[in-house]
Amino acid sequence: MRGIGVLLRRPGCPSLASVSSLSSRRLWFSSTRSTLCPHQTQATQQQQGEGVLKESKKKQAEDKWKLPDSPARTRFAPSPTGYLHLGSLRTALFNYLLARATGGQFILRIEDTDQTRLVHDAEQRLFEDLRWAGLSWDEGPDVQGPYGPYRQSERLSLYDEHANQLIGEGKAYRCFCSPEDLERHKQAAHESGESTAYPGTCRSVSLEESDDRASRGEKYAVRFKSSEKPIIIEDILYTRYRKREPEEDFIIRKRDGFPTYHFANIVDDRAMKITHVIRGAEWLISTPKHVELYNAFGWEPPKFAHVGLLVDKERQKLSKRHKGVDMSWYKDNQIPPEALLNFAVLLGWSQKSGEPDFMTLQDMIDRFSFKFSKGDIVVSFDKLPYLHEKHFEHLLRQEPPNLPRLQSYLIKPIEKIITAVEDARVGTPKEDLEETTIHKIPLPSLARPVPQIQESPASAQDYILHALRTAKSVKPDLELFLSQNRYAFWTIPAPVVSHNFDETPSLLHATLDGEEASPSVVMRFIIEQLSDIVSSKEAEGPPEEKTEMEEWTAEKIKPVVDATVKAVSVSDPETGEPIKGAGGYKFLRWALLAGDHGPGLVSVMELLGRRETMKRLITAYKVALEKENKEKDAKSGSFTIDAIATGLGLALFDLF
Repeated sequence: MRGIGVLLRRPGCPSLASVSSLSSRRLWFSSTRSTLCPHQTQATQQQQGEGVLKESKKKQAEDKWKLPDSPARTRFAPSPTGYLHLGSLRTALFNYLLARATGGQFILRIEDTDQTRLVHDAEQRLFEDLRWAGLSWDEGPDVQGPYGPYRQSERLSLYDEHANQLIGEGKAYRCFCSPEDLERHKQAAHESGESTAYPGTCRSVSLEESDDRASRGEKYAVRFKSSEKPIIIEDILYTRYRKREPEEDFIIRKRDGFPTYHFANIVDDRAMKITHVIRGAEWLISTPKHVELYNAFGWEPPKFAHVGLLVDKERQKLSKRHKGVDMSWYKDNQIPPEALLNFAVLLGWSQKSGEPDFMTLQDMIDRFSFKFSKGDIVVSFDKLPYLHEKHFEHLLRQEPPNLPRLQSYLIKPIEKIITAVEDARVGTPKEDLEETTIHKIPLPSLARPVPQIQESPASAQDYILHALRTAKSVKPDLELFLSQNRYAFWTIPAPVVSHNFDETPSLLHATLDGEEASPSVVMRFIIEQLSDIVSSKEAEGPPEEKTEMEEWTAEKIKPVVDATVKAVSVSDPETGEPIKGAGGYKFLRWALLAGDHGPGLVSVMELLGRRETMKRLITAYKVALEKENKEKDAKSGSFTIDAIATGLGLALFDLF
């Protein structure tokens, strides 16, 4: 109440002290909520005004970012003077997303008017790289459409027609100045500190004289008569933009008969009914030229959005020397195109707060808006591995599986590494084996590949896919993935099982159903429990035709494993305190994976299959029993299968 008291003591405010009854005071509070004192009213109105202003600005920003209600026609118009790079892919992607998000069309146009700089295979590479990235176009040189042709070199008559129209209307003129004359003028102007802009030498040449000189074969360019004052252009990001100085009379048709980029660009955008142009901010300075040309023809310009330039950490424009600029870098590093597009879309575009960075192409379409960033965009590749991994996870979860993509980016590369490791393991002399590591995997830690890998190419590929889906995560570094999950792909040498036993002293401090038990007794118990999951009989057909059916699935394995591991506990060798968790898992991880971390053990057992799982358990049992025999100073460290089989049942061991 102290705060209210302070307010009420101000001049001009009614006194609460003068209100005696409780009901009257309630009435007083009710009335003051709607009829405030002058001091409170002034402060409240100011706060409300600020709130309204903030809401208004927020709505204006949201309106600016909002996509058009009608279908947008966008285009990607590269020049085949080089190959597709990260910046141009981003431009193509933004235009593609706008078209798809609005139900419009995305057009591919080849701007090949600079004939002196063409790279012979650039156009074909461009088609291949865009398709590899997953971008398709509705109209273009290879698919055609109602507004073709889609190469500028095949549209020269259209540019001549429009250039002649501007000449006839007095909005452009022929320039007969030779390149040598123009260069001499620039040099002289530069030395005298004057403007090097074209001085308008041929602006005053009459149309009659111009026509006559042109008819006699004199070479000329065509220049546009620019406005004497800088014009203002509209832009979705920058709202309004105006250069400080007016444009010079710029060339729209070169002396070789080809149009300049600026001229062909606007003629084609108009002819192809382009509604929106998203491009790099480096083109913002040229846009006044384009708008002047639109105005000269009486055409409405498309909507422009100039997005930030991609730069490195030193704020220098990305160039070929930077990694990750050329598309070949992504292909060579086995980065899926979906991950690349996800990476590119985040370079200068923001989605709604709280949305995850991971996006499929459809997610990008669904979330797209004009919420671009102003200014240069510093490209950091730190997020790329994260997106790479997330897209691997998505690829592995897809149903039905995208087998071509899985083959290209996961299965075949892993097969290749396994083959290389196996060639080295088999071909390396024993004396050199201890020191040999191939693809981050120490060769002495491996025995032969699991049977499913060796059975057939189809079996190997099915198994690799199963292993990938079983793994907790698949890092982009597939060598590291294989190294960390080696025992999903290779069997375990007995010496490795023995060594890991020695590295896990808690195995020597086990109890089974509350009673002390040696490791071999625990392993025998585990094998006996799991041996019940062997087979079942088909229900159909006469008894003599019934066949054994495999039931080694996670659904069948899990309840048996859960009950088995709970019967076992292990203690800390130093403190004697029980280690939390079911102790049976310690024994299973040692036996099945030589103690390596990895996926859940039920999933591992399902992946390995019944035969390989039981073989590994029996190998672990043999290792434990042998160590116990040595501990007892047995006469012989070797023993027969019959000795091991005691208490297990010879029939079980006959299976393996």
